[in-house]
Amino acid sequence: MKNLIYTALFGSLLIFSSCQDEETPATMALNIELEHVLAGQALELNGKSFTLPSGEDFTPKKFKYYISNVELRNSVSGETYVEPESYHLISEDGNKSIDLGMVPSSDYDQLVFSIGVDEIANGKTDQTGDLDPNSDMAWNWNTGYKFLVLEGEFTNSKTNERQGLVMHIGTNPNYKTITQPLSGVRAGKATTLTLNSNLDELFLDPNTLEVSELESTTIMFGELAGKVADNYSEGFISIK
Repeated sequence: MKNLIYTALFGSLLIFSSCQDEETPATMALNIELEHVLAGQALELNGKSFTLPSGEDFTPKKFKYYISNVELRNSVSGETYVEPESYHLISEDGNKSIDLGMVPSSDYDQLVFSIGVDEIANGKTDQTGDLDPNSDMAWNWNTGYKFLVLEGEFTNSKTNERQGLVMHIGTNPNYKTITQPLSGVRAGKATTLTLNSNLDELFLDPNTLEVSELESTTIMFGELAGKVADNYSEGFISIK
């Protein structure tokens, strides 16, 4: 009888120990990778020609943008992780990842981030790291940072001449916040999220832009810059 009791106690201890081993870690690694595509193909700079949504051919030469104020949310539990000092310069020929490091464990189901630099950081250009003005993304203290830069050459459909296209989009009204749904992020499990940045969307919804029809193909301020910003706020970046 005693042997039966000892066996039962030993079994219970094993089950208890096993449950302890499966406890969810307090933190989990989370990394974000970004992929850039245009016309359904991986973006390349300085050589390859792509077709814009309007049908014009386009050779991209520079593509950079800021992602800032990254948050992870669990809409069920209400848990939220806000990355501190969250400013990331993403570029086709440079950094294309955001390492959030170890974040509090949770079943996050929403990713929130902004394209551009928030008003506080945008009001000063004496900063370091990805906000270092030597990154070629700062105008000056008055106009702040370029949130998104796209440069290249296209063939004008009217004149058949090669022409430059310059998008330097900034200023506080063009700072846009985006929320993306997440699936498969589980508490305690290391996760890599892949975001797809689709450059076609810079020329589409809600504003269709045909570059040969534009009054100026140097887009920096004003109504046209606002239209590009509206476009990158919808559909430009999505979870792959």
